[in-house]
Amino acid sequence: MSQPLPTPETCAAITEAVLANPLDPGAEAEAHMQICRACSEARVAYLAQEEAPEPLAPAGYYDRLPERVLRKLPARPRLHQRLRPFTWAAAAALLVAVGASSFWAGRANRAPLVEANLKPASEAQELVTETPFQDHEDADNEDAVTQLTALSDEDANAVIRTLANQAAHPAVAP
Repeated sequence: MSQPLPTPETCAAITEAVLANPLDPGAEAEAHMQICRACSEARVAYLAQEEAPEPLAPAGYYDRLPERVLRKLPARPRLHQRLRPFTWAAAAALLVAVGASSFWAGRANRAPLVEANLKPASEAQELVTETPFQDHEDADNEDAVTQLTALSDEDANAVIRTLANQAAHPAVAP
C-alpha cells in the first residue's frame, strides 16, 4: 500500500482557512484555489458534506432506561408475592363451596314439574259407576264399545263432548 503524498505547506494553510470559514476563507485562499485544483475540490467536498445531527441521547441510554426507571420506583412488598397462590386457592375453594351448596340446596327444594292429581279411592269408585256403557252387564258393555268404535270421528267426538258436559254438570235428581 502506498502512503499518501505529503501536503505542501501552502495547501495545508489554505485547508485550515477553509475549515475555519468555508464560505469566506479569505482573499489569499481564494487566489490559491484559483490555481490549485486539489484545494478547490477539497473546499467543494467540505461544503457538500451534510451536517451530522447531534446525537439526541447518549450511547446506551435506552438500554439502561428500564433499570433506571425500576430503581426509582418504590419496592413492592414481598408478602404480596408469597400470598398470591394462597389467595387464588382460597377464591377457588370458596367458589367450589358456594357452587356445591347451591347445587345441593336446589336439589333438595326442587318440586316436580308435573304433580299427579289423584283423587281418593271413594271418588274414583264414583267415577267408575258414572262412566257410561257400564251397566254391569258384560254383553251390553261390549256392544256399546263396538258401537262407539263403529262411529265416524266427528260422531265419536260429539258423543265424547256430550258425556263430558254431563259429567261436568250432573243432573240434579228429583
